[in-house]
Amino acid sequence: MMVGIKKFNNTMKRLLILIFVASILTACYDDYRVDYSHTTVAFTTADGGSGDPDTMWRTVVKDEGLNLDFGVYLAGVIENNEERYVSYDIDPSLLTGTDYELLPSDYYDLSNPEEFVIPSGNIIGSVNIALDSTRFLNDPLATERHYALPFRLTETNADSILSTQSTKVLVLSYMNRFHGYYDQDVTYTTYDLEGNELNSGAIENVINGTTLSNDLFRTDGMIFRGSDYMMNVDPTDQDNVLLEYYPNPNADNAPQNVAVTDEGVALSTSYVSAWENINAINDDIEPASSTDNSNGAYGNWPNDDIWNWVEYDYGDNVYNFTLSQIYWWTDNGGILLPYDAYLEYWDMENEAWVRVENEVGISGNMFNDTELSVTTNRLRMHFVATASQGILEWRTWGTPVPSAEEQSAVSGITMLDGEENSYDPESSTFTLNYRIDYEFNDFYTIVNSNLVWRNRIRDGVNEWRR
Repeated sequence: MMVGIKKFNNTMKRLLILIFVASILTACYDDYRVDYSHTTVAFTTADGGSGDPDTMWRTVVKDEGLNLDFGVYLAGVIENNEERYVSYDIDPSLLTGTDYELLPSDYYDLSNPEEFVIPSGNIIGSVNIALDSTRFLNDPLATERHYALPFRLTETNADSILSTQSTKVLVLSYMNRFHGYYDQDVTYTTYDLEGNELNSGAIENVINGTTLSNDLFRTDGMIFRGSDYMMNVDPTDQDNVLLEYYPNPNADNAPQNVAVTDEGVALSTSYVSAWENINAINDDIEPASSTDNSNGAYGNWPNDDIWNWVEYDYGDNVYNFTLSQIYWWTDNGGILLPYDAYLEYWDMENEAWVRVENEVGISGNMFNDTELSVTTNRLRMHFVATASQGILEWRTWGTPVPSAEEQSAVSGITMLDGEENSYDPESSTFTLNYRIDYEFNDFYTIVNSNLVWRNRIRDGVNEWRR
C-alpha cells in the first residue's frame, strides 16, 4: 500500500512540474506576442508560376466560374481591430516592356473599382474580378497568358504601403474543363492496304490536353505522345466527338538538337573533375567565348595529354544524325583546347563503335561543325590536349527514326463509322475509335482509346480530381 502511495506522489510531483514549466513557457510566448509599432499593407509575392514576384498568373476554368478574388494583406498586428482601406489604380505603365496587353475594360467588372477593404477582424482585403463570359471567352488570346490587369497601390489608412510590394501585374487566362492530363488505355492494329495485319499492341500512357477555345482542346498524343501525334478534340456533341489531326508545326521534320530536346538522353564520360559539370554541355547555352564557363563546363583536370571522351546515349530513341557541333572550353591554364579530336557512333547492328569519317574541328571561340549521316542511338566524342580538356556545349542534330509503323509521319485521322466516339461527363471519359493514315506509307492503323481525365495544373498548383 505504501509503495502505491509513493508512486502516486511521484507521479503528481512530475505532473505539477510539467504544468509549472508549461505555464512559464506560455507566459514567455505571450510576452513576445506583441504588435509592431506601425502597420503596412502590401501585395503578396506569390507568382502563380510566373517566376516573377511582381507578376501573378491566374487562371479561371470555364463552367467552373469566371470569378476570382485578388487583394492585399495587412502586416504589423496580430489581430486587426479596425477597418482598413487601400486605394489602387489600374496603371498601364506597369506593362511597358512586358509581353502582356492591358485587359480590355469591357472584359471584366471589379466589385470595388477604387479600393481594397480589409475588414476588422481580418488581415486580407480583396476585390472580386468577374470576367465576361462572352467577350473574354471568345477572344482566342484569352487562353494564353496575354491579358493583364496592372495594379498600383496609392493610398491607405494603415501606417504605410510597403514600397517593394506596392505593384502587381495580374495576368489572366482561362482553360476549359477538358484541359489537363488523361490516363490513356489504347489498343491498336495496323494493316496493309489489302487488309493484312502488320502489327498490333496495347499501351497505357498519360496524354496532355490543352485548351484551344471554349470546349475545344488539343492532345499531345494519339497512340504515342509527341509533336508528330497531336489532334484537336471537339466534344461539343458528347455523343459524337470529333477528331482532327493537327500537323506538327515542324512539318518538314527538320533536324533538331536532340541533345536538348530528348529529355531522356544519358551523359557519360571517361572522367570529369568533381567540381565540374558534364550536364553543362547540353544546357542549350550559347557561349560568348571559349573562356566563358559562367554557365558551367565539362572539364577533366588533371588529365594532361590523355585521350578522353564524352557520350550521349539516347536509349530506345534512334535518330538520323546529320550534324555535330562542339564548343571547346579553355582557361588558358590547366584546361587547353585539344590538338586532336574525332567522333564515333554506335553501330547498332554489329554492336561496335565506328569512327565518323569527317574531321572534328579544334578551334576556339566557335562551334566546330562535323557533318555526318548515321543512324544510331549513341554518339561519342574523343579528344586530347597537351593539358586537360574541356567542353562548354555539344550539339547533336538529327531526326527521329520510327521504331514501328505507328511512329511514321501521320497524314490524317478519320472517325470510324458506326463506332462509338463519345464523352461521359460522369466519369470524365472519352471513348474514341479512329483510323490513322500515314505519309508515304501503304498501311494504316485502327485505334481504340479510352481517355480518362485525371488532373490539371493551374496557377502553378497541381489540382487533383481523381
